Amino acid sequence: MGAGSVNFDRAAGFYDRTRRSSPETDARVVALLREELEGRGSCLEIGVGTGRIALPLWGAGVRMVGVDISARMVARLVEKAGGRAPFPLALAGAGALPFPGDTFGAALAPHVFHLLPSWRAVVSELVRVVRPGGAVLVELTEGRSETFADVRRRLAEAGGLDRLHLGVSDAGELDDAFHRAGLPVRELPPIEEQSEIVLDELIGVFERGEFSYTWRMKESTRLRAAREVREWARRRYGSLEAPRPDTRVIAWRAYDLPP
Repeated sequence: MGAGSVNFDRAAGFYDRTRRSSPETDARVVALLREELEGRGSCLEIGVGTGRIALPLWGAGVRMVGVDISARMVARLVEKAGGRAPFPLALAGAGALPFPGDTFGAALAPHVFHLLPSWRAVVSELVRVVRPGGAVLVELTEGRSETFADVRRRLAEAGGLDRLHLGVSDAGELDDAFHRAGLPVRELPPIEEQSEIVLDELIGVFERGEFSYTWRMKESTRLRAAREVREWARRRYGSLEAPRPDTRVIAWRAYDLPP
């Protein structure tokens, strides 16, 4: 999405699997966003990726446009759509969008701001390309159970990372940046999904390098960290194969441009 941003080319083959939700949760997300987007005209999604969000919205009648820096992720979107681009797509960074000002009635940024070191420039670009009276809708990283967060924290520390993500780490700093641009925040109703996690599978996803933060590690470091955390998790939690309750919280924020 710009200089220093995380390119997901390597994830094109497994991204959808690692972001899977229940059909009921997916339907609730589409309904929530469609209600916000209805009547606003065309909507830009930055980090459109494989179309996890954009394709269902397009199918629900929302006029979509997508940008991404990953050619492979966009190719996967086209493949999922039957081999032809279902709506306009561009390979571009979100810090320098290839559109005139006031082009869109709304913009989406799902699960992307934590990947953008220069995220303040992206805020400025979104404000530039969305028309007065429009809205920018943002989903930050999902809330998860304390067990999930505890294991993930240990994995990052064992891998030598001083921070999990390179971009936005707190909703408050994003709210402040949009507020400085004249856009107040509205918190949309959160969507919760009750599910289960298996710690051995969670550590396995890390071990295979499927979490984007692992791409900043050498393979030998990642494998060593996985071994260390498996040993620690067995001592702390017992069985790593037993399913454990997990709650996913999908929380969207709306930033409204004044008319």
